[in-house]
Amino acid sequence: MLQVTQELAQDIVTRMMKVIGYNVNVMDERGYIIASGDKNRLHQKHEGAVIAIERRGRFEVYPEDVRRLVGVQAGTNLVIQFQNEIVGVIGITGDPREVTKYGELVKMTAEMFLEQSYLLEQAKLDKRLREDFLLSIIHSDHQDCFLWKEQARRLQIDLSIKRVAVVIELVDIGISDDSAYTTLRQMVGLLELRDTIEMMAIKNSKQIVLVKESRHYRDKEAICEGVEQILQLLKNQLITPIKISVGKAFSGVEGLRYCYESARDTLVAGKAMAPELTVYYYDDFLNETLMVSVQESWKSEELIKVYKNLITQDKSGELQQTLHVYMEEEGELHRIAKRLVIHRNTLRYRLQRIYDITGKDPKRISDFLSLQFAMWLYKLKNKQT
Repeated sequence: MLQVTQELAQDIVTRMMKVIGYNVNVMDERGYIIASGDKNRLHQKHEGAVIAIERRGRFEVYPEDVRRLVGVQAGTNLVIQFQNEIVGVIGITGDPREVTKYGELVKMTAEMFLEQSYLLEQAKLDKRLREDFLLSIIHSDHQDCFLWKEQARRLQIDLSIKRVAVVIELVDIGISDDSAYTTLRQMVGLLELRDTIEMMAIKNSKQIVLVKESRHYRDKEAICEGVEQILQLLKNQLITPIKISVGKAFSGVEGLRYCYESARDTLVAGKAMAPELTVYYYDDFLNETLMVSVQESWKSEELIKVYKNLITQDKSGELQQTLHVYMEEEGELHRIAKRLVIHRNTLRYRLQRIYDITGKDPKRISDFLSLQFAMWLYKLKNKQT
């Protein structure tokens, strides 16, 4: 059963007294005064309220009743109901012949306040449950699909709809965890105003994860617009610097986990490969995100050695720059030489040097891929140290 809090009851009293000009009391379901315009009457038992509860309706107190009833003054008292249950009584102090006409108005207003309060609490509860649901998927070491499906059903989350996850990260500028959490809570408060966000949770002292639906063909465009709006909103509140990553859209309960993992890995890859950017999209770092999940294996260590050898012997960095531009220009020698402002013979010499050092020929597709993976893995490793 819904309980009328003292805070809500006092709010009702204050508002109604301004309207009708008479003292108002609110009693709980046992008949005790929990809010009143007359503070001296707080916590007293109101026998008139008890009688109203017993009658499940209204009870007027006339001047001659005051002497025989406990804790009452002349006035009218009406039960407050919520979902057909009596949750309290509201009383108006004064001559019953004068104040009774306000009774139904005050009762209806009080019940409306209760309904609004209930809906607000339900919304807060739903938000907390959705947050817990999202965190359980993010932090779980194993997939408990049955439990997640049951939670989704209770929260009325349609798992057949595709969703996309977004990770927002505070850039480390040396602030304490407490200050970071304060900033993250401020961010959550701002983002809660956006009705397109379905679920949101603070993951740790640096990151917020949010999930939104992705239904239509132009969703990528809409998501980009939404991310830019979020970025501008946070900038306007001086919440910077930040990094934002957008994952791939998935449906299903397992898809919720994949949504997050794709956004998480996109952030890791994006920061390593393009630290100058603020926003990273999975589609732009598809290959690089593949490296995130394999970077701890012995195979990745073997590939990294290839790139480390190049770094060790390339003191000036020109071979690394050449390889980087070679990859960006997809091996087109004319464009590469033009970007590097060198003669094509010089370019050929540098490519030969890369081959001599690494044993990988950039002009061969298999060696090109090995060098690219080696460079990506090295950057990922180097970013985390």
